[in-house]
Amino acid sequence: MKILQMTTKNCRFEKKVLEDTKWFSCKLKSLVSKYVNELQPQYKKFIFYSLFPGGKRIRPLLMFATGEMLGVNRNKLLYPACSIELIHNYSLIHDDLPSMDNDDYRRGKLTVHKKFGEANAILTGDGLLSLAFEVISDWGNVSSKTCLKITNLLANYIGFNGLIKGQLMDLDSKIFTEKEISKNTERYLNELVVNKTAKLIQLCIVIPGLVKMVDKKKLHMLNTIGINIGILFQITDDLIDYVSGQDKTNLSYPKVYGVQSVSELIKTLKVETINILRQNFDDVKSDYLHFLIQKIADRTQ
Repeated sequence: MKILQMTTKNCRFEKKVLEDTKWFSCKLKSLVSKYVNELQPQYKKFIFYSLFPGGKRIRPLLMFATGEMLGVNRNKLLYPACSIELIHNYSLIHDDLPSMDNDDYRRGKLTVHKKFGEANAILTGDGLLSLAFEVISDWGNVSSKTCLKITNLLANYIGFNGLIKGQLMDLDSKIFTEKEISKNTERYLNELVVNKTAKLIQLCIVIPGLVKMVDKKKLHMLNTIGINIGILFQITDDLIDYVSGQDKTNLSYPKVYGVQSVSELIKTLKVETINILRQNFDDVKSDYLHFLIQKIADRTQ
């Protein structure tokens, strides 16, 4: 009976994921279209090529699921969700560049620089970053104080205290592939992942709490859950790429800890994160977020 209930619940949340993803993508397309209305068509295609159909939209989904848990409607979270998705896509465009990872494909199609040229890719990424802050500054259904606080956090988490720091460390991490793995390497990898990947995901969990104005204890728990999910996301990504043979050279969790240890680490971190969630927030209202954490940890592609 319990297995049947879990299966039914999972089916319901799978449908919810699809519905939320479709809703968000439609809203994002409409919003971006409004902001770039006066841009020449040949430049618009750079933007829409990079954003649509898009990836799994996991960051907006995590924000909506946290909002559901706290009683914040997804409509109220649309602007910060769009802003973070624009930033995420800017980072992917730049990450794929010849001077960075030099990737030819992203999400099953040519990367932006391969499709439209390197200069156009750089400018498209820059434009998405600028647009992200234009969008969040127009977030009208929260107080100006809340909007400013979240905008400041966003800038911090994607700058030299977050995403950019992580990317700089990632570029420098090539030195670790040529020498024996050490404790210093492990610390370096953890700091790299927290900054490059986890902090932006952490913000998706924290923003609904700031909108709801939860107390300090709950906000601390949201921060912990968020950073755990971010690390879990990257560890799982690393494992998938390593096992499939896509990436056995770059610094990654499987390279440092081994496949078996990483598999156990994923299980441990998943259980720990779900326990924190269950102990501090309403069981029923947190079901959607619980489901997404499980989905992130258990994915194989």
